[in-house]
Amino acid sequence: MDKLKEIFSDPAKTEAFLKDSWAKIDTKGEGSVSYEEYLARADALAKSLGIPEEKPPTEEEIAAAKKVADPNGTGKINFEGFKALVQAMVAEAKKAGK
Repeated sequence: MDKLKEIFSDPAKTEAFLKDSWAKIDTKGEGSVSYEEYLARADALAKSLGIPEEKPPTEEEIAAAKKVADPNGTGKINFEGFKALVQAMVAEAKKAGK
């Protein structure tokens, strides 16, 4: 987790990390993925980064995440939506003291 704190404290490192992470989620390079694809690949990515698994998200948390990542309700998440979601998660973690 210290490595992630270092990454998210430097805007250039954050952008590079987000682009690399998105490439691992959008494996076909299509520019967007379904929410289901995102969940499966993001979970695998989190495990590979050593991010501890927390309790499964509630329906309310999922709905809130979809609003951030897919504000137009397309059913797809693109890089900008992914970036917004990660930034919201980082802000929430900071607020919680993690």
